[in-house]
Amino acid sequence: MINYIISSNDPGAMGGSKAKEDIIKFSSQAGFISIKVNPYHTNKIAKFYYTRVELAKIFKNQAEINNVILQYPIPSNYMLKKIVIALKKKIKGKLVIWIHDIQGLQSTENDHAQWEINIFNTADILVVHNEKMKLWLVEHGVTTKQIVLGIFDYDNPQPVQPEIPYNKTLCFAGNLFKSGFLSKLNIQTKIFVYGPNMPKKHSENIIPAGQFSPEELSKHLKQNFGLIWDGPDPHSCQGTFGQYLLYNNPHKTSLYISSGIPIIIWDQAALASFVLENEIGFTVSDLSEIDNKLGEITIDEYKVMKQNVVKMACKLRMGYYTHQIIEKILAC
Repeated sequence: MINYIISSNDPGAMGGSKAKEDIIKFSSQAGFISIKVNPYHTNKIAKFYYTRVELAKIFKNQAEINNVILQYPIPSNYMLKKIVIALKKKIKGKLVIWIHDIQGLQSTENDHAQWEINIFNTADILVVHNEKMKLWLVEHGVTTKQIVLGIFDYDNPQPVQPEIPYNKTLCFAGNLFKSGFLSKLNIQTKIFVYGPNMPKKHSENIIPAGQFSPEELSKHLKQNFGLIWDGPDPHSCQGTFGQYLLYNNPHKTSLYISSGIPIIIWDQAALASFVLENEIGFTVSDLSEIDNKLGEITIDEYKVMKQNVVKMACKLRMGYYTHQIIEKILAC
């Protein structure tokens, strides 16, 4: 019997499908075979035909299926539901839904949140980001067995950042439409910002630094720390995108770590405990704290963070956390 990993073809120059592609690569090292589906069609008729005819052929022609990892979301609820129904009839082992994003955590539409919970409960195993996400799912009705990832791995083709002078600089990467705080932040620390949709209004210490592919971006990050923050407010992570940090593992965290760059993160973020426990950075409750905190960190203290994050970078580049999850899936 054969193990499969099913993913959608997702566009995006600033990360888009990077996390999914890395999981495909690392799971393939454990023998999983990748199947890609296309959720993007010009009209409903084309989507109906693809789902009911083309996808049906794909699953019908597969050899006897043992375990399947389905990378969620697939940006078509109709297609996703049909895939799950088809797989449940054919799988001999476990249907695993590997969560990348929970749209119900980013929306006020209760109907969609319930739809997601129902889909998650069709799986035999859920792979979730962290303990806070796991608890939220349980509180909202998920009964499926959950395995906690810890952090996303990151297949990084660029060299790990070497030791650099401690000049108290930050980098921030991502799709900047989510990061309205950049237009209001006014601190002395220089922040080099990478990504599309840069706010037109910002202080002189917020420095636009370009837009690069996930594979290329790392070589341009030459700063001391990578910042994890989102939403419209520099004093707390607010709004839909800011509050999402309470539950998710931002993929940019893995980008920074795999590049050998220590982290500054909101102290209430789900990943804050990971950063502190592994001594790879520090937390703040308000971005106005950054100037003072950076001034208090000695060169020796920074070197310890740097050494720890370089060790962690090696684990993320090897797919350590993905392989741990695969082992648990196969052992169930």
